[in-house]
Amino acid sequence: MLELISVSQVGDEWYINKVVINPDHITMVTEDSHMNSLLKEGKINLGFSDLVCFSRLTMASKSGFKEIVVAYSPSQIMEKLNRRPGKQLLKG
Repeated sequence: MLELISVSQVGDEWYINKVVINPDHITMVTEDSHMNSLLKEGKINLGFSDLVCFSRLTMASKSGFKEIVVAYSPSQIMEKLNRRPGKQLLKG
């Protein structure tokens, strides 16, 4: 399992939550440039450093939800996935 920090917005309010995700359900990881822009413009008031990079995870349909925004760069997520015991992502 993979523990991450998710970021979501309801109305004008921003929320962060710890989420635990089954890594087998992740189908795609992309940098979320829109969220990164909002942070740099000061529109996300959650106390994040300007150095934080957001990613959008696309999940398999069997996971029960389609996408989630997390406060990690794609490379940080890949690093976390590679640290899983007994699992290794193939390069190529």
